[in-house]
Amino acid sequence: MKKACLFCIAIVFIMSANPANSQNSVTTTTINLNANQVLHTFEGLGAIPSYEKLLYDYPEPQRSELLDYLFLPNFGAALQVLKVEIGYDGNNTAVSWPAYKRSLNETPDFNRGYVWWLMKEAKKRNPDILLSALHWGYPSWAKTTEQKAEFIFGFVKGAKEVHALHIDYIGGNMNEEYTKVEGIKSQLRVNTAVTIHLRKLLNENGFKDVKIVAADEGAMVKEFLVLDSLSKNPAYKQAVDVIGVHYKGRATDLMPAKAFDFGKPVWSSEDSGGGYKDYRSGYGWVNQIIRLLLDVKMNGLIRWSATASVYDNMPWASNGFMEAKEPWSGRYIIGSNLWAFSHFTQFIRPGWKILDTKSSYLFEKDSVKAGRYIAFRDNKTDQYAVVLNTYDPKFPVTGIEVEINLSEGLSTATAYLWRSDFMEPAAWFCQTDIIHPSKGKIRIHLDKGCVYTLSTSTNQRKGITDIPDAGQFPFPYQDNFETTDPQRLAKYFIDANGVFEIFTTDGGRKGKVLRQVVREAPVMWHDRPLKQPLTEIGDLNWKDYRFEVDLLLENEGKALIGGRFDGKKENNGNYLLEGYWLSIDHKGQWQLLRKDLPLNKNDKKDNGAFVTMASGQITGFGLHRWINLRMEFDGKLIRAFIDRKKVAEVTDGAYTNGNVILGSVGVDGADMFSKTDTWCNAQFDNIKVESIDR
Repeated sequence: MKKACLFCIAIVFIMSANPANSQNSVTTTTINLNANQVLHTFEGLGAIPSYEKLLYDYPEPQRSELLDYLFLPNFGAALQVLKVEIGYDGNNTAVSWPAYKRSLNETPDFNRGYVWWLMKEAKKRNPDILLSALHWGYPSWAKTTEQKAEFIFGFVKGAKEVHALHIDYIGGNMNEEYTKVEGIKSQLRVNTAVTIHLRKLLNENGFKDVKIVAADEGAMVKEFLVLDSLSKNPAYKQAVDVIGVHYKGRATDLMPAKAFDFGKPVWSSEDSGGGYKDYRSGYGWVNQIIRLLLDVKMNGLIRWSATASVYDNMPWASNGFMEAKEPWSGRYIIGSNLWAFSHFTQFIRPGWKILDTKSSYLFEKDSVKAGRYIAFRDNKTDQYAVVLNTYDPKFPVTGIEVEINLSEGLSTATAYLWRSDFMEPAAWFCQTDIIHPSKGKIRIHLDKGCVYTLSTSTNQRKGITDIPDAGQFPFPYQDNFETTDPQRLAKYFIDANGVFEIFTTDGGRKGKVLRQVVREAPVMWHDRPLKQPLTEIGDLNWKDYRFEVDLLLENEGKALIGGRFDGKKENNGNYLLEGYWLSIDHKGQWQLLRKDLPLNKNDKKDNGAFVTMASGQITGFGLHRWINLRMEFDGKLIRAFIDRKKVAEVTDGAYTNGNVILGSVGVDGADMFSKTDTWCNAQFDNIKVESIDR
């Protein structure tokens, strides 16, 4: 067995004579790899899939290709950690994931939604991938500390018993959750009681090896509360295995030193990585990974979100490794930030050592420091990898030469150099050189504006190049929901809040329908405007069309349909429901509404208003009775029909395009922004979007 050897990197800069007098002079940097020091252990890079509904709807072979890009080792992102949501039936940022248990006495159903499918597909491709889970909120029944802990534990238990999936990491607190301290104004604290009880449940039921991550605090916290909780509460300290915080790059410059006094790994358990559309996000990701692993001394990080697989009018719709939002055509787009991950994940593995490089800059002269690198080594073998980033305005235009001296304990076998110029898609993640060390030395040239990985490992792969062309959403569109998906999901629909499932109806007609199934409203994890169930579908470019649907109300409240819904594309957190709506309640009262923009876009409390353009009441309608609603958008003419009789026609030019939506509002709510304890269960059938007869 080879002798284990640790090493550090010492950097010596050898400058060409009078470099300032010649633009063609090239700096040479010598890197000596010596058996010496290790900073800490690398534990993984992963991602959170928040927006994967349209990915789920993709046909084969494109769906498998997308999953390969995410999970297959040595191929694409090669994720080492998959962090999923424990659905609670409410909105997480833009979408809603279904809860496995909706009421206190309900038998758990561990086949709802696509989270189980996604974890199994990940494990199928990479049996070594680590599974992590976190909840963004609680269903209504989880009120006490014990019930909240039982809800989290139930996910771990169900994953194992029903799907043979072992959860490696579990969130000990709700995503970015804080509780107010009684009697102290504006004072917050971490909910330690839930974490402690969760640890107890895990230990007593055969899940001692499941690691608890806490407290998943958000970027708004500058001094992370979890650290004080760990210091002051021994039981909490014993329960927590990993300190997990969010968006460390935005909160403060560095983690407080006391974070490393507990002997626990520290993770950025949610971090931003930019959108797939911005080529520069690849460089940004490499910089962020180096900074967090090397400077902040974190052990791993998780990016949000994995793919951009929602409609472009939903919040942060471009934030992902790739665009996967055209299942009807099979087209997808790979972003530069996916290949930024590849420069790490295709070469190193959890358990490798991050080397203490002291200074990690590639170029230093006077007060100028530019270009960075980070080095890793497998302490079980002699393999190594060095990731180098020269995307820096201060980096020499001519590039630099790097001479690496390999000492004992490092492989002197053939090394491979991979390069990405993220501003040129054809130059993303390309093997550019095969290097045979001579007398323990390697010499490479680094261009400005590139990311490189030098490694002794092999079998890295670039991916698929034969991707279908873009295509329009099917028009005309219709669905009667008679084809059932195994997860009871309707194709191309995305739930923004609540849960809409395919359901065998007993409400006066035979067959299957789309049903809003959640009755008891969950406690939302954030204070965003949308408070009622909503699902959307279609093409944001639709302009003039007819939209009709049959609907049935199961309990008191109202159902809504809408069109020309939020037709703008913007990659931010807004979701203010602009467009035209037609609603009807259990008494037959109907309204034709226009949702206006906020008067003051800088006022976060101004969500805009629902303006009534026409209203009335029909007779003979009530609970458990099917009725047909139709809206027509014809230039500036907006028409409303109930049971195929026109009840309103107005002229309005506020909105010209957008897709369509279905929703419901609880009996005590005025509109989609109203918070109610119960939601309205409604059934929808025979949806049609087609041209207007002229």
